[in-house]
Amino acid sequence: MRSSRLALAGLLLGSTVFAQAPPTAPVAPAQPVPPAAPAPNAARLDALLQKWEQEMKKVDVLAAEMNRTALDKVRGDVTTFSGHAKYMKPNLAALEMVRKDNPQVFEKYLCTGTYLYEYAVTTKQIRVHDLPKPVNGNVSDDNFLSFLFGMKAEQAKQRYDLRLVKEDQWYIYIEVLPRTAADKADFQKARLILNVSNFLPRQVWFQQPNGNEITWDIPKLAVGPDAKVQRTDFTPPNQPPQGWTLVRAPKAEAPRNDGQQPPRVVRPQQ
Repeated sequence: MRSSRLALAGLLLGSTVFAQAPPTAPVAPAQPVPPAAPAPNAARLDALLQKWEQEMKKVDVLAAEMNRTALDKVRGDVTTFSGHAKYMKPNLAALEMVRKDNPQVFEKYLCTGTYLYEYAVTTKQIRVHDLPKPVNGNVSDDNFLSFLFGMKAEQAKQRYDLRLVKEDQWYIYIEVLPRTAADKADFQKARLILNVSNFLPRQVWFQQPNGNEITWDIPKLAVGPDAKVQRTDFTPPNQPPQGWTLVRAPKAEAPRNDGQQPPRVVRPQQ
C-alpha cells in the first residue's frame, strides 16, 4: 500500500452525486480527456466551481453503490471491483469492494475520523493507520476528506490546474492536473464529471504516474434519510475476524528535507 487514503478519496469523490441525477444519461467512456476546442472562459469555470463547493457543503450523509475499473497499460489487463460506500459528516467513511471475477478478493476500509482501518486480504491483517489531527478545529489538509467536503473552490484552483473541457445536457467535464510534487506522485492527470442537475460528481477517472488508469463510476446513490446511514456503521472492530490479526501501521512519513511532502493518499492494491 502506498500511503493509504485515495481509495476512499476516489470513492467519495465519485460517490457524491445526488439521487436525482438522470438515471439513463449515457456516461462517456473512461478515456483520457481529449484535446478540446478553445476552452470556455475562466469565468464559466469559476461559476461551476463555486456551485460545486456549495453543493459539497450540503452533503451530510450518503450511501452509494459503485464500480471501479483498473486498466494496466503494460499488460493490458482490466480489473473490476464492485461494492458500496457510506459517508457521514464530518469525517466518517466506509468502503467495501469485491473483485467481480474472484469474490474472495476484496477491499475494505473504515475511517473513524481518528484512524483508518485497512483490511489486507493477502496477509489477513487489519492495519490501523493514524489520520492527521485537525488544526484549529479544521479538517487537516492532509486528510482525503478535506478535498471532498472541505476544500473551497479557490483552494482547488490554487492546488490543481483545472480546465473546463466541455459541457453537454447531462454532464460537465473538468480536467484536473496536479501542481505539487506530492500530488504528482499520486496521479498524472484526472477527469471529474459533474452532473448538470446538481453540480456534484458522477464519475472520476485518473491516470497514475506509471500510466495505469482508474475509473470510479456510481450507478446508484442515496442521500439524507434515504441513505439509511447510522453512526454505528463506522464502529471500529473490537476484535479481528477469526484468522485475522489487528496491527498498527507505521506512522506516515515526515516531510523530506527537500521540502516535498510524501504522497498523502492510499490506493487499494490492484
